[in-house]
Amino acid sequence: MKKKQTISRKTQKIILGICIVAVLILGIGLFAYIHMVDSTTLGRKISIYGLDVSKMTVEEAQQKIADTFQSKAVVFEEDGGEVYRTSLKDLGYALDEENLKSALDALQQERSQETEILASQEDYQIEYQVVKDEAQEQAALTEEHFGEKERTASSDAEIRYSKKKKKFVLVKQVQGNQIDDEKLLSYVDGSLESEFQSDLLGDEVKLVVDTEVYQQPEVKATKEMKEQVESLNSQLDKYRSTTVTYLFGSETQVLDSDTIFSWVKIDGTDMSIDQDAAAAYVSDMANKYNTIYIPRTFHTSSGEDITVQDNEYGYRIDQDAELAQLLADLKSGEAVSREPVYSSSAMMRNGTDDLVGSYIEVSLDAQHLWLYKDGALVTETDIVSGAPTAERETYRGAWPIAYKASPFTLSSEEYGYNTTVKYWMPFVYGQGLHDASWQSAFGGDRYKTGHGSHGCINLPEDQAALIYNTIDGGYPIIIY
Repeated sequence: MKKKQTISRKTQKIILGICIVAVLILGIGLFAYIHMVDSTTLGRKISIYGLDVSKMTVEEAQQKIADTFQSKAVVFEEDGGEVYRTSLKDLGYALDEENLKSALDALQQERSQETEILASQEDYQIEYQVVKDEAQEQAALTEEHFGEKERTASSDAEIRYSKKKKKFVLVKQVQGNQIDDEKLLSYVDGSLESEFQSDLLGDEVKLVVDTEVYQQPEVKATKEMKEQVESLNSQLDKYRSTTVTYLFGSETQVLDSDTIFSWVKIDGTDMSIDQDAAAAYVSDMANKYNTIYIPRTFHTSSGEDITVQDNEYGYRIDQDAELAQLLADLKSGEAVSREPVYSSSAMMRNGTDDLVGSYIEVSLDAQHLWLYKDGALVTETDIVSGAPTAERETYRGAWPIAYKASPFTLSSEEYGYNTTVKYWMPFVYGQGLHDASWQSAFGGDRYKTGHGSHGCINLPEDQAALIYNTIDGGYPIIIY
């Protein structure tokens, strides 16, 4: 029995020795393995930006990190749904390989000096540099990649004339959903840069396509635009309420607001009066009411109608000045009542009648004069007019009496006379009405038989006095 116990102890010693040797061998092998792994790879239990690169060489880790980065999905969502899925690689993004390798080499060197038997999990953030192919990114971010969604352009705020409302309205801007390539690029670059800082090697990044990347209206409604609308509508209201009543004595012609508004031209926010239309109106009015420098039809005291060609008495509308005044009146918004702007005017008028029953009528053939005032015959008298020669005949026509003078000296170096008269009333070219004490008689054919004047109309003194005291400068005289 004692012999068996001794063998058992030997066996135990042998077994123990074997175990010790085995443990030593394992320990040495494990240490050698750990040393080999830690010296030839990045080490055990290591991740970079959350990506496991344990026991990988620098080259293996570099490739894995680069591939993982480029395979990162970029998902675009619009209106709550996915419209485009791509990757950083397709967008032209990559990590700079030399920069990445340098960072991994430095990390391996750092970790090789800190070998531990029992390694604990560690995650590292290393320096990196993102590079991109801009042309590839632009090609991958065109609108055609974002599905078949119907897209509408943005529209600017604008001031517009509404024919339905008959006034100017402010149409506000409308935001469309057409993508602005430059804004999309800027948005993607900025979002990815932020994503890289927080999750360089994550699975995917989600980007929202909304108004931040849409084309924006260039013009937005402003307070100034609202004020402009109010100003334009205020001027429209003035055009609608303006009337111009032209006074031609007791006769009037009314330019009504409907006609005025028909002249309003609107082009965008430019509002003006059609000057051609306004000028045509003034021209028509002038053609109707002008009485000077046109042949004058006159009903004589003997009951005949004659036409006087040389007509320098009456009214003439200054069309340019009248148009300027009219355009100013149209902006007033008031009921304007006035005479037209005249370049020539006479004593009085009633519509197209510029005599209104007050005038001097002279018939050279009858050698007779009539004076009318307010439609009543004041006096009539025989006369002696200019001798019937080209140098001395009395001019036929219509003129205003230029002025009155009493007494007045008539003189002529050409004809050699210097005579004072009591009543002088010139009408044209040095000719006038006056008393003629040297005439022994008036009327008949005296003007033809050597008693004719040098163009003036000679009157009996009492008749000259009556006419002188009845008329004023500007009184019309018609000689035929």
